[in-house]
This record gives sequence, structure tokens and C-alpha cells, in this order.
Amino acid sequence: MKRFVNISLTFIVAVVVVLSGCEEKPPLLQPIPETAYDTAYVQVTPPFTGFTKPEDVIIGNDQLLYVADTYGEGTGRIVMMNRAGQVLSAKKMLRPISVVQDSRLDLLVGGLVVAANGDSVGALFRIHLVAAAHHLEQAQVETVWRELAKPVRRFPGITVFGDNDYLVVRTGPDNTSFVDPDARVLEFDKDDNFITPVAALTTRAGTGITDIYSPTAIASFPGVRDFVLTQTADQVAYGALWMTYQSNPEFEGWLPKFDPARTEDRGKDFIRPNRYVRPEGVAIDKSRRDVFIADARLDSVFKFNSRGTFKTESFGKVKSDGAMLRPTGLAFFERVLYVLDGDRGQVLRFRLTTDVPR
Repeated sequence: MKRFVNISLTFIVAVVVVLSGCEEKPPLLQPIPETAYDTAYVQVTPPFTGFTKPEDVIIGNDQLLYVADTYGEGTGRIVMMNRAGQVLSAKKMLRPISVVQDSRLDLLVGGLVVAANGDSVGALFRIHLVAAAHHLEQAQVETVWRELAKPVRRFPGITVFGDNDYLVVRTGPDNTSFVDPDARVLEFDKDDNFITPVAALTTRAGTGITDIYSPTAIASFPGVRDFVLTQTADQVAYGALWMTYQSNPEFEGWLPKFDPARTEDRGKDFIRPNRYVRPEGVAIDKSRRDVFIADARLDSVFKFNSRGTFKTESFGKVKSDGAMLRPTGLAFFERVLYVLDGDRGQVLRFRLTTDVPR
């Protein structure tokens, strides 16, 4: 395949940002007066508990729930559960922070490995689940990538496309190198061969729509190679980037779906500068193409439709309801939104009031 890479709860609070231009960040987000909506997310009880500072959650292609329990049992583990919350199996791993499943039902995990010199090194792993008859604790773990030269690099996000090629978010403290900065999105093929960094994204502090500096998560859409990337807002103007894949005789690669440089995109809710503080989770509603983004600093979940419009079902602590503390991961399946509460070590479940059985 050729590749040319170019560059709420019953009440909901909508969040507004006072913009003063991209050169200077506005004050922290403030809620507008509370308004009652007929359609809102309500929590399904009980939550799934027993995790320690978890960082990621997914609903796999096998329709099971997987949690990257980063400090579980001391060193960390990947937990397999059914959607009723029953733990089916677990695999001890060192500090897992991201997990995804491909169509072959292998798990890809971002975590750590101990190098020969004793350093804890960022690494990517493949867990061969089917070969172990879906017994996670017995499955073989293959190390597919290690950052031996830059041990402080980490992999907080992975997403898989339909052909099992995948993208990996890499982050770290050193972005001074023009050739190999820490903050990158790396592309791998289905056989774990590294292809290239995604060149459409520029590693730098800045106000450009494709500037990345501290990426945190990534999720892709079914049937295409489009993805949404989240990042902390300390050094950049846009905490979430929506990239679409194009392939034609003149160009093959990713471009921003919404770009403030285009007149028709100005004012789009999704690309409002400085909307987020620390978004750490992103999920896609595969049928409606809605996008969910969890902000771990604002303790909130933002929802956008496929046109990039903010939806009033967005919810969280901006209303001071205390529903979640430091949401670090999101998953969406069969009208249920799964939110990973990183501080309390829980998987919370939410449904729209219109979807709750009466």
C-alpha cells in the first residue's frame, strides 16, 4: 500500500470560554447557569470497583471490558471483565497506561519494561489472547517496541484501524529535537513494523491546529482512518485534534477536519481554543459518530456531534455533582458510556435518560 505522508445526570452545564485570542489563554472554564434538559446522562449503578489509579478502559471487539489498572496489585495489570462487571481474568504488567484490541482480538498495550541496566523503559506490547483461548492470565506477551535510548518516553494512547494497522501516541519531557522529539504519533502496520511518524502533526508549543506537545489519548472511527487526538493544554491552543485521512493521486495522509484558517470552520465548537485543561480520554460512538472527550482536570465529559457541535448532554463536576474524579479513560458501546474514574479506581456507567428503561 502506497503511503505519502504530508505535511446530567439530570442537570447539565454547558461550558463557555472567554476568548482573548490565541496568543493569551483565557481564565479557566466557568459554568453557565444550570439548565434542565429533557435528555441527559444518568449514572447506572453500581460502579465497577477494585482498581488502583487506572488510566484506560475499552470495550474490545470481543465485547468485553478491558481496564489498564496502572497500579493494580502493586505493579499493574490488565483486567478483563464482562459488561456486568464480573472480572474474568487479569494479566500482570508493569504500569500499563493504554490498551486497545485489534480485529484479530490481540491486545496492544502501552506500559513499561525493565531494561538490562535496571531502567524502567516505555514499551509497547502485544498480548496473544486467542492463542491462549481467551485466558488473559495465560496469554503470551510479546514486546514489539522499546524506547531504550529515551527511557522516560511513554505511550498513553493506541488506536487500531480496520486493516489492523495502528497509531500510537508517544509523549515525554523533551521536545527540543527537530528530528526525534518525544511527542509524536507513530504509525505501525498490522505486523508491528514501524512505518513513520504522522508528519501532519507538528511537535511544538504553539497555536496551530496541528501542533502537538503533550498528547494523552487517541481514538479512531470505524471504516475509515480518521482519528481524534487529545493533549494537555499547557503548551498548545487546541486540546483536541480531529484528523481525516485522504488518498488521491496528488496526496495521501491526514488533514484536520476543522481548521480555523478556513472561514467555514471559524466558530466551530470542537476547535474552540483553550476549551480543555487536561483531556485524557476519548471515545467514539460508532453509529452516530459522536465524539466524547474526558477532561481529568475539569472532571467532566464533553460530547460533540459529527459536525463538531457541542452537545448539551456533556456533563461533569463543572456542575459540582461529584460524579467523577479525574476521568482518565472512556469507552462507548450499545448506548452505554463507560467512564474511568482514575482517583476512586472505578468504572462508571452512564445512559441517556431517553435510553433508560422505564
